[in-house]
Amino acid sequence: VERESRLGGAAAGVVCGLAVTASMLALQRRRSSPSKTAARYTTQVILPALQWIKTGLKASDLQATELKAKNLAGVDVLVGKDGSGKLFCVGNLCPHIGTPMSEGADVIGDVIVCPLHGSSFKVTTGELIDWCPSPPIIGPLTGLPIEKKNLAVFDVRSSFFGGDIEVLVDTNAKKAWEADYWKGILDAQGKDDGTYY
Repeated sequence: VERESRLGGAAAGVVCGLAVTASMLALQRRRSSPSKTAARYTTQVILPALQWIKTGLKASDLQATELKAKNLAGVDVLVGKDGSGKLFCVGNLCPHIGTPMSEGADVIGDVIVCPLHGSSFKVTTGELIDWCPSPPIIGPLTGLPIEKKNLAVFDVRSSFFGGDIEVLVDTNAKKAWEADYWKGILDAQGKDDGTYY
């Protein structure tokens, strides 16, 4: 009986030793290979990369006060002509709450008016003229908690031969925005293509 208890104790010791060794090897392997969900974003500053991009429109395609929305290198822009027929390009989203200006904005002279709360901006400089004047009472209340901002303005040109409309866009704008957006708690969600930052 004494011999059987020694063999049982030795077997238990061998099994425990193997379990400890296996767990140590697994832990070492886990430390040596990078995790799939490890944060891979960079703290590097992403600098602007300005480039003239064709919109697919010609100057003759637009009438005075007409607007066309385009997405150029991940940047939503609104190309149009003011009341006198001069070409302009502004950001498509109103700085108030991000309403697409292409969904009913009016161009009056050289001013564009947001379709939702009536904020108005100069198309040449993006300067704020009026902040959320409509509908009465509700419009001004929605504008109170949000910082007043100017509308983004982009350089625009029409080519001499062919009349193609080109806009000067920062091709790194989306990348720079995403770099800040995904830091911190959202890292675990990963990118649209299934990889992680």
